Amino acid sequence: MRVSIARVLLSSIILFACVSSRKVTELEITNVWARPTPKESSMAAVYMRVTSPVADELLAISTPLARSASLHVAGESDSDGGEGHDNHGGADSEMTMSDAEMVLGPNSTVELGPGGLQVMLEGLERPLVEGESFELVLTFREAGDREVNVFVSTNEPID
Repeated sequence: MRVSIARVLLSSIILFACVSSRKVTELEITNVWARPTPKESSMAAVYMRVTSPVADELLAISTPLARSASLHVAGESDSDGGEGHDNHGGADSEMTMSDAEMVLGPNSTVELGPGGLQVMLEGLERPLVEGESFELVLTFREAGDREVNVFVSTNEPID
């Protein structure tokens, strides 16, 4: 009898772990894009939609294209039409978060867009050119590292 109870308990734990990890892998990152930048700009903003079936939190952001990448809340004066930002200071760490956080509740979606929450790239290695794409890595507490391609366009892509 004790063996049967132990097996049922162990099976339940394994099943719960499988269901939980499956849900974490279902985190979706869509509509990932950035506007082209002038060649003299060293900053750019990245926009996207993040949907998670479980509670999660964005811990870090990185890209080989910029010295730093951080979560940022843009005010109306920060809206730049893709021409770069003059009023942001640089951060030395490649994976430093500043100004904002992204905490997702279960079954929630967070929109990053112009004039609001966005990923700020500082210290660009080169300008962003219309039609190209580049890699961005988002690190979540539960979902782990998620690599996405950022499409450079003057208009938001439609999924």
